[in-house]
This record gives sequence, C-alpha cells and structure tokens, in this order.
Amino acid sequence: MTLAMRAVEMHGQRMWERERVQRVLAFMQRHGMNTLVLHESDLVHQLVYPRAYFDPYALWSDLPSRRGENAIFNRRAYFEHLLAMAGAAGVAVWVNVKEIGFSDEVFALHPEVFKNGAICPSEPFWTEYLGHKMDELFGDFPALAGLIVSFGSQESRASRVQKTCRCARCQEEPLVDWYARMIACLHAPIARHGKRLAVRDFAYKPADHAPLIEAVDAAPEDVIFCIKATPHDFYLGFPDNPAIRQVRRTQWVEYDVMGQFFGWGCMPCLVLDDLRRRMAHWQAHGVEGGIFRIEWERINDLDALDTLNEINLIGAAALARGQDIDAAQACRRWLAERGWDEGAAGWLAALLERTEPVVRRAAYIDGFVSADNSMLPRSIERAWWGMENRDSLAVWAPERAGDLQLDRRRLERALAEKDEALALARALVADVRRAAPAVDTRVQAFVQAGFAHFDTWVEGLELCAKVCLYARWLGDPQAGHREDDHKALSRLLEALERHADTVQALARTGSVPHQYIMLMDPRRAHDIIRDGRRIEAQALAVLGSPA
Repeated sequence: MTLAMRAVEMHGQRMWERERVQRVLAFMQRHGMNTLVLHESDLVHQLVYPRAYFDPYALWSDLPSRRGENAIFNRRAYFEHLLAMAGAAGVAVWVNVKEIGFSDEVFALHPEVFKNGAICPSEPFWTEYLGHKMDELFGDFPALAGLIVSFGSQESRASRVQKTCRCARCQEEPLVDWYARMIACLHAPIARHGKRLAVRDFAYKPADHAPLIEAVDAAPEDVIFCIKATPHDFYLGFPDNPAIRQVRRTQWVEYDVMGQFFGWGCMPCLVLDDLRRRMAHWQAHGVEGGIFRIEWERINDLDALDTLNEINLIGAAALARGQDIDAAQACRRWLAERGWDEGAAGWLAALLERTEPVVRRAAYIDGFVSADNSMLPRSIERAWWGMENRDSLAVWAPERAGDLQLDRRRLERALAEKDEALALARALVADVRRAAPAVDTRVQAFVQAGFAHFDTWVEGLELCAKVCLYARWLGDPQAGHREDDHKALSRLLEALERHADTVQALARTGSVPHQYIMLMDPRRAHDIIRDGRRIEAQALAVLGSPA
C-alpha cells in the first residue's frame, strides 16, 4: 500500500520556529513524505484580518480594528517564508483549523452573534464571514495547498455540538444542515482559488458523528474526508474509526505518533504493531492519505523528533510508502540518521517492543482511558467521568457497556492489571539501565535518559488507578466490602503520598524538564489523596467504624 498523500502534522508552537520547520522538512525529504500539515485552531485569523471587515491601515482611534497588527504582519511574513521553504523541499502545505473561529473584534461589528450569554453558531453572518476569511487566506497565500477544518469540536470558539446557544435558529436547524451550510461556505472560495477542502472528523459521540458523515457524504465530490484512526481521539486500543468505511470519496486518516495518550515520547512507547494493523485496515477501505502528528498543542518545547518516539514516525513513513518494516529496521534507520552504531538496533528494538503493553496497562483500565492525556487524573470523579463520558469507549464499542460496573472479579482483575503494569515497567527499566558492553555508549546514554522516569510515571498511574477503583468500590454500599478493602485503600493513599513526595523532590532539583513533572504532577496526586481520604472516611462511617 502506497498512500498518495503522506503528511507530517505539526500541532504546536514549533511551527512558528524556522529551524524546527527546517528539521521537519529535512526528515520528510529523507523519508519520502510530501505534505506538511500545520494544525492550530485559530491559525487563519492569525494570518488574515479579513480586510472585508477590518482595515489594516486604520488609525488606532478608528474602531473596530484588529489588535496586535504587528504580530499579524510578522506571522504573515513568516508564513510566506515557510511556504517558500516547503515549496523548495517539494512539500505541499495544508492548514488544519477549527471553525467557527474569529477574533474578539468581530463582536464590535456584529454583536447579534452573542445571545443570552452564548455565541450563536447559527447566525447567517458566520457563513459570510468564513467565506471572506477563506477568500483572503488563499488569495494572499497562493502557495497554500488546502484547508482541513473541524466543525464538530468542543475546542472551537463556536460550534453547534457545544449546545450552548438555545436560540430558535439553533433549535430548529438540523445539525446535518448546519454542517452542510458550513462546508458550503468554505468550499466555494477555496475551490474558486483552485485549492482543496478537507473536512475533519472530530466527534465526541456517535450522535455528533452521524450527521457529520451525512453532510460530508452530500458535499461536493472534491471535498476530502479527514478521519482520526480511532473515534473521538487517539486512544490506544480503541476500535478503528467507523467513519473510515462510511463515505465514498477521498479519505485521509490521522494518527498520533508522538503520544498524547501514551506518554508524549517523554515516556517511550513504540506503536509500530498498532500502526501496521490499522494501516492494513485503511488500505482495505481505499484510504489515500495518512497524516502523522508529532506534537500536541497543550505542551511546548517537545515533539516526537526529540525522543525515541521518532521511531514511530520512521515506521509510519515506511508503511505509508508501501514498505513493510519491523522494529529492528525502524531502529536501524533512526540510529543511522543520528550517526550512531546501527548494530544497536536489535538491542533497542527488543526494549521498545516491551513499551506498548506497559502503557496500555498503566494509562488505561481494561482499555478505558483512565489517565488524563497521559497525566495523572485530576480527581477521582474526573477519572470516572473520563472513562464513562468524555473519553468513553463504550459509546464506540457497545459490547463494553457494562465493563466498568465493578464486582469483586472485575475489581481484582483491574488491580492485577495495574500490578502487572508496574512489574513490567520496573523489569524493563532495569534492563535499560543494565550495561550492554556491545552497544554504543552514546546510544545507551540516550536510551537510558529516555527511560529515566518511566517506572516512576507508571507507578503514579498505577497508584491513582487503584485508588480510583477502591473509591468506586467502597462508595457502593451494596458491593460486599471486606475489612481488608478499607485497609488496602489506606495503604494505597500512603503509598501515593510517598510517590508524590518523590516527584516533588525531583521537581525541586530543577534538572527535570517541565513536561516530565507535568506528566507526574504531585499536585494531582495530592488531589487524588484528598478525594480518597474523604471517600475512605465516608465508607468507614457507613460501617460504623471509627475513621
């Protein structure tokens, strides 16, 4: 299988750093990738006014006017330069945004879009505004190849799926019609400039998924459907996104190789086996493009090319070109590009192949997303809300609907999964730290640094998950508690407090990059401890025992 469109997606602040873009373009040239996707929700109105509404030459006393005009001028000049760099490298550039997006100055021009404390996404003004915005974007930057847009995101400034506006228009217009209207208002100016529009599948629930798929199915034939590999987000173990097989048009599929939900690359996780299986599924359904994301916008100063997870991108690039590749081959290419001894490939591959089973057991509970974007959960309530609502597996795999209903067997199985995660992590880290005389010392040093906090991260997730499990179990008066359940929760809370102290001491040294502390945040651990102690006291009170 060779994908016609093979893209790297930059999804963070590094797209605004020339040297970082050059590094990505160099990687793409080495690995036969032909498209760069720049993903930032409000990227378009950082580059355009639009001039149909705002005068770039207006005096500051003339309102409304765009604030930060010199920043806009800077970004426009930089973006033009970026397009030239990409063009010289033979790489097409697309921007990936969320709509409806706009600058605050729009409110001064059209206050009617704000209704009863909410922004109305159904106001007719938006179709006019988005049309002008796209016309200006592609008119001013003719080297830009196209636009990828999400309409169904909670992260845009206004969308029907947010369900915040209760006006008559929002109540009366079917969601599929709203999607169709939004697609049409973007497609017309983009097509007029000879460019392409891709509509991105971003749906939290099937109820939002179905009308988007229906609207895309009815869109002009040249509209591309851009689909996440898994529904809602890039969760390990989730089923393939059902949208992949539901439309007969050009399909592109997105995959996160950096690891928003598997450790950010700060904690290595090789997902090559998952990629290979999923890409075979794409091939079976005629997918023509793959977009491989190397950053997450919520953290700065980090992408996959900084970490061992670059090997995921090397594997993805090979698979996208129709080349089968195993872990040792991917590691060999990674080592060669760094000028290191390729003889270490087998040693490195054997270690990395052990990472995904650990991460699945640590950051998930029986496949349900228990970690918060790879971090410790913010609270016990939010951990369960994430698993059951926000990041629900069951809505996409109905056969799993009852699997979070705890009984003694399920509780013990989930606890055993956490024990196994920590045991596997400690054994892996011990092997990483063990001297390997036949391996280049530079390779060993880099790999050991990459795994320096891996077992500590897994331990935090393990302890938090166990506290959340016992909290749910003890919070159910019908569950058939035993005295040792209460003692177990108490021991876990003490262990989690010791763990938080360890991470806090690590943070105080100032020697650990902030992303690692964010992943293992002791403040989140203390929030879980407070929740756990409150639930422990309540459960003991119900039993009539002294707290």
